[in-house]
Amino acid sequence: MSHSGSMEQESSDKKTVDALESPEASPVADLEQLSTPVVYKLYKRRWLGIITLVLYNVISGMNGQFFGPITTSHPVHDEWGISLTRLNWTSNIVNLVYIPVTFLTVHLTKKLGLKKIVLLGGVNLLLANWIRAAAIAPSLNANGKFALMMIAQVFVAFAQGCCQINTVRYSELWFDLRGRVVATMLTNISNPLGGAIASLILPQANTKWAILIGAFIATAVFPFGFLLQERPPTPPTFAGNTVNPGMKSLLRALAGKEPIDSPQYMDLRDRIDFGLIYMVFGIICAATAAWSNFGNQTYGPYGYTQTRVGLFDATILLAGIVAAVTGAPLIGRLFGGKIQWAVRILLPIISACWVAQIWNVKPANDGGIFAVMAIVGICSFLLLPVGLELAAEVTRNAEASCGLLWLNVNFVGFFWILIEDHLRAGPDAKPPYNMTQALIFNGTTIATAAAITMVGLRGKQKRREKDVEKLHEALEDDKAHPGQHNVHVFIPKE
Repeated sequence: MSHSGSMEQESSDKKTVDALESPEASPVADLEQLSTPVVYKLYKRRWLGIITLVLYNVISGMNGQFFGPITTSHPVHDEWGISLTRLNWTSNIVNLVYIPVTFLTVHLTKKLGLKKIVLLGGVNLLLANWIRAAAIAPSLNANGKFALMMIAQVFVAFAQGCCQINTVRYSELWFDLRGRVVATMLTNISNPLGGAIASLILPQANTKWAILIGAFIATAVFPFGFLLQERPPTPPTFAGNTVNPGMKSLLRALAGKEPIDSPQYMDLRDRIDFGLIYMVFGIICAATAAWSNFGNQTYGPYGYTQTRVGLFDATILLAGIVAAVTGAPLIGRLFGGKIQWAVRILLPIISACWVAQIWNVKPANDGGIFAVMAIVGICSFLLLPVGLELAAEVTRNAEASCGLLWLNVNFVGFFWILIEDHLRAGPDAKPPYNMTQALIFNGTTIATAAAITMVGLRGKQKRREKDVEKLHEALEDDKAHPGQHNVHVFIPKE
């Protein structure tokens, strides 16, 4: 088989072990003989699934906090007669509904398969957008418009569950050890990318056209769901060939009920690690999402325009996306089997920036706000795929661990929005309706969670260890039983 002309890239046990363990190995090995047909492959078609998941998550991200960037705009707040608290609930209902959706999605994926669930997510996006479009009918009063908006957001929650929870499992099924972090990064930054697009575009259009544009985009993107395939004919790693254990297995493991000889068994330190990841991932992601929702309410009292606030929010997301695209491959290669060190480096920077925002939000401080938001975005988006992959490592259950992490983001986000909405100052404050108390809550909570995680995290990558162990076994079998199977082995340099 010619590697230069083939549409599929072959990799093998020996390829991965030598690439991971011996960076100075020669680029191409001789023809080897394997006693068992253990051949791992990478298929170029894997990128079609990535395109699908990215597009679906971008659209669901645009819809998750659809009215956040325009909460203070004239048509929604004044003309439609819907209060700020009610508009905040259009975001918060997504967080609330997402919690049961997590368990339902993991269960249905195990029964129906990944492709059908992702397509179901696309259907929910269509329903959400066109139900919301019905709210622009002039015959509806404020209560009628608000009811349709809330129903639409319930479908958004179902769509987000279908599109987000399967991302880490898709990476495990289709990508090798070096590609998992990159694949997880691409599919998971796309949801906040949708938020960035919403922050930039929605304030420029009136509410009616913003809603219609969203519906047209969701309709145009839906057919891409048919590009995604369930799993490759030949897996890229040992983990990619395993059966999805499901949510019940993970919950038993977290409770210490899995037998010690079970592949899903977690010792006490594994369970502590997942608890720490669960906590800090939920808090940081929820805080970042809530920041976008409260952007106008945070900066508006200090004289910042809606357009400028949209740029502040977009700075977090766009700086983070650029950093993730360029930095995630480096994290996968440089840290390799020690990605917990990425947590130890990035987490203190993130917490320091959120604490700084307590004093940074003040009149005429555009430069300072842009700088801090850029740093938050860069570090948070680099840490996002690391957290998801590290959770999969300590649990050996990619789909359920991803589901629980995003469940916690929405669970924490639900209360985060309620708390920060309650902490808004009154009309007699200076300036009126400022969010200073919310800023203090935001910074101190993130800093506390980061400190606890830094002290307690071990982050042993047991899934990766099992993959490498299986690769070594295949190499030993190769040496002991030559002449039974011919396999071209390509060994890339790190």
